[in-house]
Amino acid sequence: MRMNAKSQMQSYWSYSVAIRQEIQRFESVHPSIYAIYDLIEAIPDPLIQQQIREHVVCIE
Repeated sequence: MRMNAKSQMQSYWSYSVAIRQEIQRFESVHPSIYAIYDLIEAIPDPLIQQQIREHVVCIE
């Protein structure tokens, strides 16, 4: 079954809004992510640094 033009536009706008919301969410946490990476640099143990970086990447 094909979507009519109105349904296609609604889907497009729905995706567009979702994408914009995700961009806004990322931009709002972006400074905090950089702060975490700065703090990681202060950890003397390279293995612990790497483990924390991997966790931060999963959170991103």
